[in-house]
Amino acid sequence: MWNDSIKYLDIEPTSVCQAACPMCARNIKGEGLNPYISLKSLNLSWFKQNLSHKQIKQLEKIRFGGNVGDPAATPELLEIIEYFKSVNKNIVVGLNSNGALRNTEWWKSLGQLLNGRLDYCVFSIDGFEDTNHIHRRNVRWDILMDNLDTYLATGATAHCDMLVFKHNKHQVEDFKAWAMDKGFTLLFIKETDRWDTYTNDIGIDPVSEYEKQNYDNLQVSCERDRDNSIYLDYLGKFWPCCHMAEAYLNKIGEELHKDIKRFTNDQLFTEYATRLDNEPFYICRRACNTETGKRSQFKETLRFK
Repeated sequence: MWNDSIKYLDIEPTSVCQAACPMCARNIKGEGLNPYISLKSLNLSWFKQNLSHKQIKQLEKIRFGGNVGDPAATPELLEIIEYFKSVNKNIVVGLNSNGALRNTEWWKSLGQLLNGRLDYCVFSIDGFEDTNHIHRRNVRWDILMDNLDTYLATGATAHCDMLVFKHNKHQVEDFKAWAMDKGFTLLFIKETDRWDTYTNDIGIDPVSEYEKQNYDNLQVSCERDRDNSIYLDYLGKFWPCCHMAEAYLNKIGEELHKDIKRFTNDQLFTEYATRLDNEPFYICRRACNTETGKRSQFKETLRFK
């Protein structure tokens, strides 16, 4: 589990989110709450009690993201970031959010706090006002824009993820120009790999017709091993990676991941490593194969600054 090689802590600080994205594991095709999930958040006390100063000081980076929650919904997120920075002044802090939680005062405080040279916040925005809500359901455009403008006004670094579907693919070129004018540093144009799980009845479609992938004979290059990372979920459990943690709690498509559910999160640290070369878990073959893995989701990366 945790050892001296860990340099990157990927944190899911909460399972709370206002959105209802139809491909998110926190709900059932955009409706209700996944019965395998409870609504909880990690607080500052948890980090003080469960991570030593030695562990925090060995880290080069932390990222607040999540499989089922938006980190901006974490009640004590700003205090948690301050704590990490007080213990390790060189740590890089990243954040991923839909941007439409909280108010402008909170986003101003976040921008002032993310003052390290490499600190950043990724805003996940899937098109313009007429399309963003089709996937990012319940995300209000007016609140998102107010929060984004407030954050950028602090001088903090903002990146942007755009997931491309059939309904917003015509906006990609205009979105690139908009993102540059808005003041983003990086823009990632991406396509999701979740069509093996969500194939119909969710109100969105892939850019082009989905062809079922055969991952059986593909080689795996483990993202966790490349990054020297470890994943922490909103219950305070450590996992080898975010992909494995998400697959473990999926309700939709759970039949694909029976192989990992034979093990606890602790046991998976040993199991994934011993199986990588000969019998990788399905989620390892899907997410980290060398031909169509997660990195192939990134169709374009544009740097504006």
